[in-house]
Amino acid sequence: MRTLDLRAPIIPRLSAAGFEIGMDISEIAEIIKSATVLDHEVTVAALRQNQGVIARRNQVGRIQSVFFRDDQVRLSFNAAGKLFCIFLFEGYSGTYLESISVGSPMSSVQRLHPLLYDDGDEMCYIADVEGNIVPGIAFAGSSCSLVDDPEQLVWGFCVHDWSIQK
Repeated sequence: MRTLDLRAPIIPRLSAAGFEIGMDISEIAEIIKSATVLDHEVTVAALRQNQGVIARRNQVGRIQSVFFRDDQVRLSFNAAGKLFCIFLFEGYSGTYLESISVGSPMSSVQRLHPLLYDDGDEMCYIADVEGNIVPGIAFAGSSCSLVDDPEQLVWGFCVHDWSIQK
C-alpha cells in the first residue's frame, strides 16, 4: 500500500509524494477508504478546511481525483484508474533536483533549464533546444510569463504523463 510522503523527491514523469505515475488507484484503496468522497467539484473552501483526504468521483462513480489536506498534494486518475498527474503545492517539502522546492524562485529553475510559459494552463515547462515542451513536469508560478514577473516564486509542481491521461 502507498502512503503520502511530503518529503519525497520530485522526479519528472515518474513520481512524487510517494506515488508513481501509471500506478493503479487500487494501490491507494486504504487511503480512499478513510477519505471524504464527493460526487461534485471540490470547492476552495472545502480544500481550505480539509485536514485529511477528499476523493472526488466522476459521473460514472469512479474516483478521478484525490486531495490531501488543503491541496498540498493532488492525484489525478484516468478513466482506467491509472495515475497520470501529481500536483504539489504549499506544504510539500520534497525537491526537484535536490534544490528546487515550493517557494523557490522560478529563476532558479530557469538557471537549470530554459522555460516556456503556457498561458493556456498558466504553467512553465522545460523547453528543449528546439523550443518544444519537454513533458513530465511543469512549474506553477504567478500565472504569467517570467518576462512579466521575473521574480515570481514556484508555488506548485505538476508531475505528469499526458500520454496516459485518457
